[in-house]
Parts: sequence; C-alpha cells; structure tokens
Amino acid sequence: MLHRRLALILFAFALVCPALPVAAQGGPPRTPDELQWSVGVGVISAPRPYKGTDNELFPVPLLELQYKRFYFQGVRMGYRLVDGGALDLDVAARARFGSLDPEDSPYLEGMEERRPSADVGLELAWNRDRLQVSLKGFADALDRSGGLEAELEATWRQRLAGGKLFLAPSIGVVWQDGDLVDYYVGVRPDEVRPDRPQFTGESAFNLTLGLTAGVRLSRSVGAILTVSAERLANEIGDSPVVDRDWGYFALAGITYRFQSRSGPKGPR
Repeated sequence: MLHRRLALILFAFALVCPALPVAAQGGPPRTPDELQWSVGVGVISAPRPYKGTDNELFPVPLLELQYKRFYFQGVRMGYRLVDGGALDLDVAARARFGSLDPEDSPYLEGMEERRPSADVGLELAWNRDRLQVSLKGFADALDRSGGLEAELEATWRQRLAGGKLFLAPSIGVVWQDGDLVDYYVGVRPDEVRPDRPQFTGESAFNLTLGLTAGVRLSRSVGAILTVSAERLANEIGDSPVVDRDWGYFALAGITYRFQSRSGPKGPR
C-alpha cells in the first residue's frame, strides 16, 4: 500500500510540477536571474490500470524552483542548454512513477515486484505565440526496465479574465519500447497461473489528452487543476493484468509563489 501511494505521488509530481510555473505565470518558464520558487499542497485521484486495484484520494506536496538555467519541479529536474525563446533545449532527469506491487490486488499475487525508476534524456520545445510543441526522449537510468520512451505533445496556452485565468489543453502521443512495456505489464513464465497466462510486452503508442487550469487568487497565491487521460495501446491493454483501456489522473491544489525582493511584486 505504501509503495503504491509513493508511485502515485511520483505520478502527481511528474504530471503537475512542469505545469506549475506555466499556470502561475501564464506562459512557459524562462531563465530568471534570481531564485524563483513556490510551494503548495494538492489532492490527487489516479485509478491504476491493473486488475483489482482501487482508486485513492489523498494529499500530496507541490514544490517548484528555478534559478537561471537550472530548474527543479517535484521529482523532475533539468538544465536549459538552449534558451532561444522560440526554440528551447533541456537536458533533464525525472522519476518514473510506474510500479506493480503484488500486494495491491489478488490478481497480482505471486508476481515479482516492478519498481519505480529514474529517466534521463532531452526535451526540445518550439514556442509560437500560444502554441507549444514539445518532443521528449528518455532512457531508464537505473536499468530496471532498460526501456526507452519518446513523447510528442502540442499544448495551446490561453489567458482569460485579464490574465488571472490560465487554460492549457494538450494532446500528444507517447511511444514506449518493448522493454519498458514488458517490465510493467508483462507476465513472466514463472508468474503464470490459470487466470494469468504468459504475456510479453511489445512497443506501443499511447494517445494522451490533458487540461491544466490555473487561477491567480492574489499576487502570490494560485489554484491549479490538472486532468489527463491516456488511451492505452492494445500492446498494453491486452495484458492479463490490465483491465482498462484508459488511464486517468486528476489533481487540484493551491500554491504559494515566493516573490524576489528585487523582482516584480506580482506574477508575470
């Protein structure tokens, strides 16, 4: 149970923390000359795709900081190699939130635990007015799955109500190689039982849809809501330990952004 909750917290950080500076400032994060940081608390809901697992609702902390070209967002960190405004390139590391705990469900009993990991890679983003198109590529740094993942995503950013309300719908596609898929949803020969046949994962393309909304309540306080859905490919959904075609996630939270003494008194 504790392991599953930790994995969901990592999931929350991985999805929400990159959106915190965007929702608070109404645009993509730039490279500040002085330290910028915010803290907050949120509540997440994230049903898991494994058979017999339940959804939980519980609080998580939110943290984000940025100094010049370095940034830290929850369990994600990076360094901006190219800060071109229209075209940015980052080297980044992040936690991989996936996990399978045999204690989570009777359908998973007797399986070997699949553990969270850490990824390293590159992120390329093209910004044009309200549109951002990003291409990301990551590899398993701890060699637990030995897998690779690439993501192509388009996000439309819109400010309303005099800049106090920020909306960012997104659509994307995620490619995962066979090693990554097999590690988290595969069934090995020694894990087979009558209701759980052997299954070998193959590379898969998943469709993602998301929406991030931010409301500036004061100069320093903001509220954030993030919802996302992921259409799981047949290469994942056909696994005998998976019983959903879609993965879902939602978070609502409040953040407090600390202001630089020499910087502007309100969010940009």
